[in-house]
Amino acid sequence: MSDRQNSPPISRKRRRPALSCEQCRRRKVRCDRKMPCGPCQKVYGSMDCSYVHEGKAALKARHDGNRASENDSPHYSDLQQGTCDVHAGGAESARIAQMERTIQALQDRVQSLEQASQNSSHNPSSQSLSIGETVPSGPTRVNDSNRDLLRQDRQVASSRQDETRRSQTVIPPLMPRLKGSGEKTRLFGTTHWAIVFQQFHVLRQARSAATSSDGKQTDIGKLLKEARSLRRLIKGRQAPRLADPAPALLNDLPLREICDELVQHYLRTLGLIYRVLHIPKFYQEYERFWEDRTSASTGFVFKLLLILAIGSIFYCEPGPANELGIPVRRWVYAAQWWISGPFEKESKNLEGLQVHCLLLLCRQAYAIDKETNWTSAGTLIRQAIFQGLHRDPKNFPTLSVFDCELRRRIWGTIIEINIQLAIDAAMPPLLGLDDYDTLPPSNIEDEDFDQSTTSLPSPQPRGVYTNASLQIAMLESFPTRLRVLRMMNACTQEQSYEEALQLGNQLNASCKDLSHLFHTFTTRAGKRSLPPTRFHHRLLDTLLRRFALNLYRPFTIEAMHDARFYLTRKLSLESALVTVSYADAPSDAEDDLNAHRDFQRLSLSGAGLFKCYLSLDVMVVIGLELITQLEEEAASQPAGSDSFSIDAVDRLTQAARVPLVKALEKLMNHLYQGLAAGIPSMKRYCLLGGLLAQIQAIPRGEKTEWDDIREGFKETMLTCRDLLQQYIARDNNVAVDDGMLGTAADGVTGWTPESLMGSSLSSDFMIPDFGFEDLSFWDIPAFADPVSFDPQQLV
Repeated sequence: MSDRQNSPPISRKRRRPALSCEQCRRRKVRCDRKMPCGPCQKVYGSMDCSYVHEGKAALKARHDGNRASENDSPHYSDLQQGTCDVHAGGAESARIAQMERTIQALQDRVQSLEQASQNSSHNPSSQSLSIGETVPSGPTRVNDSNRDLLRQDRQVASSRQDETRRSQTVIPPLMPRLKGSGEKTRLFGTTHWAIVFQQFHVLRQARSAATSSDGKQTDIGKLLKEARSLRRLIKGRQAPRLADPAPALLNDLPLREICDELVQHYLRTLGLIYRVLHIPKFYQEYERFWEDRTSASTGFVFKLLLILAIGSIFYCEPGPANELGIPVRRWVYAAQWWISGPFEKESKNLEGLQVHCLLLLCRQAYAIDKETNWTSAGTLIRQAIFQGLHRDPKNFPTLSVFDCELRRRIWGTIIEINIQLAIDAAMPPLLGLDDYDTLPPSNIEDEDFDQSTTSLPSPQPRGVYTNASLQIAMLESFPTRLRVLRMMNACTQEQSYEEALQLGNQLNASCKDLSHLFHTFTTRAGKRSLPPTRFHHRLLDTLLRRFALNLYRPFTIEAMHDARFYLTRKLSLESALVTVSYADAPSDAEDDLNAHRDFQRLSLSGAGLFKCYLSLDVMVVIGLELITQLEEEAASQPAGSDSFSIDAVDRLTQAARVPLVKALEKLMNHLYQGLAAGIPSMKRYCLLGGLLAQIQAIPRGEKTEWDDIREGFKETMLTCRDLLQQYIARDNNVAVDDGMLGTAADGVTGWTPESLMGSSLSSDFMIPDFGFEDLSFWDIPAFADPVSFDPQQLV
């Protein structure tokens, strides 16, 4: 007894950790400790094993097994990675953890199903269950469980993606604004330049205060109404009277020599970017037309008239295009009537699509009905889809080689016009990359194929210029620009800062690639094609950079209050300044000077995509940057100081602002030239006048800021009125004074400024308003809040 008590205690043997998987231990078979192990793979296919105790040997075995069977078990590796990542995120992590527990419960269920399957194989009578209950065989149960596990794995992966997206720097999307009145309703989308105008707080308040009884503001209102009346008179004279009979269009044609030159102007400018025509075939029809005008089809007549109208913009001798006596608006309205009027069925062919494309280009080049161009482009793209142009011609073996190539070119022009007009209207493109499979056109000359061609020649390399190269170059960046437009007009998702920077980098790379291409084109032009000019490079680069301006816009606004987004503010300003630099005339070669003249004339005459460096998108970016810098500098001044204290840093910032101010002054000078030439576009000129007045007034303090802005508006109004009066006087060859500014002509009765003081003003001149008070003076309906908009306002 004592010996037993004195003997040392017997040490219990420590149990070895279980290294086999649970399934092999249950079946009493040898396990090779892989994942999944060999025996389980033989019995259950790709079903994963489960290990309970993670000893060192087991961990090493599973690690080796995972590397050996990585391709056999992809979902398990994803789940293991997800298990390591889900513990870092609050409520989302808890939800993912709950999913993992659900997966573990499903694995336990699989184990029980395996056991039931083994028992049923040894005892057939156990397969008889209660009435209405059926137990499927073991493999069927395992496959069902596999599908459940896969579904749960996908849910975990989706949750991880949502958590990653929330870790990005995002901002809420800008809200669109609805403008409604009894005459029309318009939605200003988030990429519209007017959204930025909300940030010009002082300028907006000064404009709203113009309804007070202050004598200075009354003068502004009087000048505004006089200028608007003059503008309405000019547009009324340009528009044809509806009471006139159908115009004899062919009688309006200029001489053959002038028509030849106008056709050439179109083909060497816009005709190389927007490929609508097959040039040799067009010239064949053109020659037949002059031999016998009655033999030409109606579609060809409208094609010719619209081409002459566009070409007249670039006609520099002997004078402005309007001295040619070309009734552009009559031709435009007649073409519109042919496309959508009683003869609509005649235009449901390729020739009708060509006319429609030329019609939209002409309307943009002359700023005619620009607010409805986006809806007309929607009709165009639907007509093209109706005719099957969105499907590649290889799907239609009966089409000739000529028709296949022509359809690709027309489709490329249609989608380019559609996306450009969508960004003008700040509307979605209504077209996705999955909506068509038409390939880009071949890089070949027009002379290399005709209607008798049975097989196309081999395309030229990308760096060899042909008359299809410019269209191909623009189509290469089309997917990126489409993504930008969809991102900016998305209604159901936030806008990712990182995604915006990525898309901006892609746009910047496209601009650099375009510059490299143009440098290559000048040395490797095709045999029968002249190299592209600076006109083409500037226009295409502008069309790309306007997407960058719209992409960065919401983040630029946010950067005024959050320094994290300052990079987009810098990139947006950079794109705007590059665009403004195209207003400078070159001094090296005569060809470049002619190309600059073409670019300038198109910018003054056009709208939207053809406004180029005179676009409001450019002006508001530069103006907002200047005002933001000045306000930030004013906020940093010591309290109680009446003026800016100048130090070394202030001198540097002032020197950096000089190019920005000169850029706005340069634009104002170009707009002045447009007004003097009879282009009644006052919105940009008066906006720049107010901006420059505010920029000059901010350093002097708030006491004089409003007065300076009022004087700036008044001065620009006086200038607009005087220039429009002078133009009408030249047009009528009569003197115009304040008492009698016009005579009865072209259906417009005589009027005086006083007789129009009670008339309503259109909102075309002033910037769309966002809830200003006292709007009746400007006749600008307030934007309706997206939530509180009352449809009864439109009745």
